[in-house]
Amino acid sequence: MAAVAAVSGASAQVSIYGTVDAALTQYSSEGTSKTGLGNSQLGSSKLGFMGTESLSGGINAIFKLEGGLANDTGNGKASNTTNQAASGGAGSLTSVGGTQGLVFQRYAYVGLNGSFGEVRLGRDYTNTFLHAVGSVDPFGTNGPADSSAMTLNLAARNGLATTSGASNMIGYASPSMGGAVLRLQAFYGENASSASNSNDGNGYSAQVGYTGGPLFVSMGQQKTQGTAKAKTDTTASITTGAVTAATLAQNGDYTQSALSASYDFGMAKAVFTNVREELVGLTSTATNTSNLIGVIVPVGAINYKASYIASAQNTGAAGAVDNKGTLFGLGLEYAMSKRTKLYSTYSSVTNEAGKFYSAGLAGGAAGTSLAATAATPSSTGFAVGVFHSF
Repeated sequence: MAAVAAVSGASAQVSIYGTVDAALTQYSSEGTSKTGLGNSQLGSSKLGFMGTESLSGGINAIFKLEGGLANDTGNGKASNTTNQAASGGAGSLTSVGGTQGLVFQRYAYVGLNGSFGEVRLGRDYTNTFLHAVGSVDPFGTNGPADSSAMTLNLAARNGLATTSGASNMIGYASPSMGGAVLRLQAFYGENASSASNSNDGNGYSAQVGYTGGPLFVSMGQQKTQGTAKAKTDTTASITTGAVTAATLAQNGDYTQSALSASYDFGMAKAVFTNVREELVGLTSTATNTSNLIGVIVPVGAINYKASYIASAQNTGAAGAVDNKGTLFGLGLEYAMSKRTKLYSTYSSVTNEAGKFYSAGLAGGAAGTSLAATAATPSSTGFAVGVFHSF
């Protein structure tokens, strides 16, 4: 398609673009397996609209609207409005995520750019996630070997809404300064100042990156404020409509820090990422620390990929020891053209004890991933599919 339509004269352009990714997937955990058709196993399926208009003084007006697609079912992906957990009440993450129509939960911003850099207002990916946590992942934080299943495990298990993106955001990116770029973002939970949780959902993300020849280095940190307390939450069953109540521990501040680097040797690109999460609880601060090493080897039209991640999670309680896990991923992608690829990915997750990390837990295959409900020493994931961009 790659449709480009001129609007309001020759100085304005609007583009329609997207990707569609579908794969046969299988996830296994301790004798239990689940097979189905997944999506976004190589790259995120999406549909987007973006545009620019040339203004005076070298300034451009810009906008971008982009929504994730679950093309195996035809559904859209869920979003949130106030950067707070799914149980945060009115305006929080949709209660039935991923079963609605298209929502522009990936990007929904308007802004200006020029020699001063770029300013965006709206919903956006956080700079720490996009340009540090996932910037050099050989598997692009998608599919069975998705690094975020390990690196962002703490947030994923606690329903936090700003792990990768945030609403109500103001962002600034500097122009390149000798290969270095500074990015700053502030976002808002929009609670009343008189409320007991007035700061919940407020946060920031700051990142600096450098690209020089074959070298790339990036550092980022983001924080989302929250109020740690016990609370009663009610949920309604999607299938029966029955309403149940439970006492939950609502989390406090969440912090995510990352350092990533890559070096392209020509015959192969080597990558490294360190990610640390902190989540304030009622009585202690939990942590999750991960280190990723990986490689991408191009051979003609084929990219061979591998990654290894070692993670350690600690509840922060007195005397608590680290719960450790590893993920090993292998994959290849074959470019049939500039816009179409065939691919296959395999991953194996091993835990020292208990259920902390699981293959497919935080991937794009919401319908086929297998999240363990009991002690899970190991799990595996596999996907083979087709990716097409337009």
